Amino acid sequence: MQCRSTRALAAVATSFLLVLGAAACGKDDKADSTTTTAKATTTEAPTTTDGAAAAAATVRFDKEIQSQLAAVGCYTGSVDGIVGPETDAALVAFQRDSGLIVTGEFGGETQSVLDRDVAAKKTVCVATTTTTRPGSTTTTAVSPNGAPCTAAALLGGLPSEGEKIASYVCAGGYAAGSLADGTTKFVLQAKNGKWYALSQDPCGSASAGLPPVILQDGC
Repeated sequence: MQCRSTRALAAVATSFLLVLGAAACGKDDKADSTTTTAKATTTEAPTTTDGAAAAAATVRFDKEIQSQLAAVGCYTGSVDGIVGPETDAALVAFQRDSGLIVTGEFGGETQSVLDRDVAAKKTVCVATTTTTRPGSTTTTAVSPNGAPCTAAALLGGLPSEGEKIASYVCAGGYAAGSLADGTTKFVLQAKNGKWYALSQDPCGSASAGLPPVILQDGC
């Protein structure tokens, strides 16, 4: 009788342990499932960031770029943050003497090569007797937005004559930036190969559809 009781107790204990083991496995399975889901959600975030970074058609052009062009011997004017035909000509000279495609526009590849040459203290442009006369034009490639993204082209779209640009950026058929007075900003739209001021305030209700980088620099 005592042996039978012992065997019965052992069987009950074994069954109890099996139930506990099954419950523990169930919890582990749920924990594993939760962890896998969390990892899958996390890996998707960088894709969105990369897409936003690629939205701008060009790198911002400002006083620092003027200084870099001077450092490699392509710009001989004053590093004053006033971007105009002379700065555009320096950019064209840099692209030409660096073996880049000459567009007159400051894009990512030009920025990369310029950064590299400045860091290496390399003189890219050699001194010549060629002078850019006032009123002369430089042939540049047309941007995907239909108008050249250069200071000279943007000046033609500003409402007032005699304005001078300190910085600008182009993206998605629009351009934005700051004037040399340090307080006035602008937003332009490309149409038929030229830049035009918007008929409505782009920083108000008409801002829908404008690239974020345009609103950031122009509002």
